[in-house]
Amino acid sequence: MNIQEAKDCVRQAVSAYLDKDAAGNYLIPRARQRPLVVMGAPGLGKTAIMSQVAAELGIGYVGYAMTHHTRQSAIGLPMIEERRFGDMTLSVTRYTMSEIIASVYDAIETQGRPEGILFIDEVNCVSETLSAAMLDLLQNKKFGPHRIPDGWVLVAAGNPPEFNSSARDFDIATLDRIRMIDVEPDTDVWLRYAMSSGVHDAVTYYLQVKPQNLLTIENTPEGPVFATPRAWEDLSTVIKEHERLGMEVDVNLVSQYIRDPDIAAEFKRYLDFHRKYREEHDVDAILNGTAEDDGSLAHADAEEKLSVISVLISRLNAVAEEGMDLRALTDVLASLDPDDPEGSLASARRELTRRMGANSTREDSRSAAFCLSSIHGMPPTNDAVSSLKRETVVRERMVHERFDSMVENSVGHLRRAFGNGQEPVSLLSGLLGCYSVVMYSGPDGPLYRFNDEMLSAGHDRRIADALEGMS
Repeated sequence: MNIQEAKDCVRQAVSAYLDKDAAGNYLIPRARQRPLVVMGAPGLGKTAIMSQVAAELGIGYVGYAMTHHTRQSAIGLPMIEERRFGDMTLSVTRYTMSEIIASVYDAIETQGRPEGILFIDEVNCVSETLSAAMLDLLQNKKFGPHRIPDGWVLVAAGNPPEFNSSARDFDIATLDRIRMIDVEPDTDVWLRYAMSSGVHDAVTYYLQVKPQNLLTIENTPEGPVFATPRAWEDLSTVIKEHERLGMEVDVNLVSQYIRDPDIAAEFKRYLDFHRKYREEHDVDAILNGTAEDDGSLAHADAEEKLSVISVLISRLNAVAEEGMDLRALTDVLASLDPDDPEGSLASARRELTRRMGANSTREDSRSAAFCLSSIHGMPPTNDAVSSLKRETVVRERMVHERFDSMVENSVGHLRRAFGNGQEPVSLLSGLLGCYSVVMYSGPDGPLYRFNDEMLSAGHDRRIADALEGMS
């Protein structure tokens, strides 16, 4: 299955394991709550989906990479205590609590969530000294004598041996006690995530043209050459920062992330093409409604059209994110107590800081950071709060008007060039895959109207489906 299907599988399993009867007893008893093990190549997003599931379900989360642990930190340290057996006093070895199990109890206290996910990464890549302990964990949900607390679901991830020389296969006894979820790369699913997450449009453009290069790993006489989804996303981040600072993105920089020389060189060429297409077709003019319908886009080749569409989606998603952040700031300001502006501002700052550091969704963390930055250093007076509130309402209204206008202009421009052909459908489908775009669009806005006009009558992508997939 792909990574989205794996995420859905984990979420459904955790929901089922935590379901209770009227008396508060788990309907699936602990002994039948098999640990889930997500197995797949490096960089597919296995780790990311675990924290996302916990955030979406509103439960606690603790994550550990087992390759960072010794036997002592995983199992606990031995200690000697005296025990009385009949008329004999004997020295008995006991173990301190495992650092990992202790962290779950810490999370219960600090996060205030008695239920959650304990995620163990690289579960099949541990040293020989830890392998027995890992099998005990998977088979019995405990480290040494210490059990994972009830209400905490054990989920693990690992790499198949072909991707990691230290990885081991599980024996039948272990396989018969776990739920194995095998994950394969799926470029279409990753691209929907990437567009919604603001991955650089040059990366999404390239991987639409070369989907086979999302994940490629090969062992050569000179060593392994590879590209992974994680590397593409990290490269996207550094490209954005280099562009912000006016610094060049050369093939040497790309090669520090994409460890396949041929793919790195090819991506650099496509990055240059992408910039050229973006300038030639004046994407800003398309979004602003001032672009001429001169037929240049209609006569462009397929890759050129794809490049322009990827930029339009990226720009519209960025504006929608700005609007969502302003809405979040409006909510924060509305929650402040006019009788205690100083105390409520301090409380809001603490809560926003907690949300940034907690296991939150990407959207929630981004909005929390924006809100915290906006109220940082603000005088704790009602006048200051009221002033910022008025300013934020005006800004959000202007952003929403600009967003609706940009959607209208971009889809309209493509419809004038291509009718209801594949190009405007691709743009609209891409926008429907972006969480912020869908959530920021009003039901009477152009996105919903275009959805009804273009996609509802015979196409397989609808706003309802998009919203359901984002839940």
